[in-house]
Amino acid sequence: MKKSELDLTILKKSFETLKECYKDYNLQEDEKLKGYIKDSCIQRFEYTYESAKKIMNKFLKKEYDKTEKDLSVNNIFREMYGLGLIKSFENWADYREKRNLTSHEYREKMTLPILDIIPEFIKDTEFLINSLDGILTDD
Repeated sequence: MKKSELDLTILKKSFETLKECYKDYNLQEDEKLKGYIKDSCIQRFEYTYESAKKIMNKFLKKEYDKTEKDLSVNNIFREMYGLGLIKSFENWADYREKRNLTSHEYREKMTLPILDIIPEFIKDTEFLINSLDGILTDD
């Protein structure tokens, strides 16, 4: 696959802003500001997750001729795991579950589990980006 066929720019940018925001959250001592940064971390998690899912979907369609019918969200993660492009199907299924919680109702108690998974999500998203970059730059 040629680099021009799959653009990782949006995913990379959202990923970088998530990392920066999470770092700021951990460094912030003022509780009021920390609350604002927490909200931003959750929004950046949501956006990065959605960007990653879309990239995976697009990759599987272009590279493996998968159709929308083939690609339920769980099938996307299964396929990517089977190809070695993500480290854990279970982690990505959990990220989906956490993302779905935030889209249905935003409550304080629902945000804490999301903050807890962000460090692992960062590692897994970095693995995905590096995996796809490796494929896209091997012309």
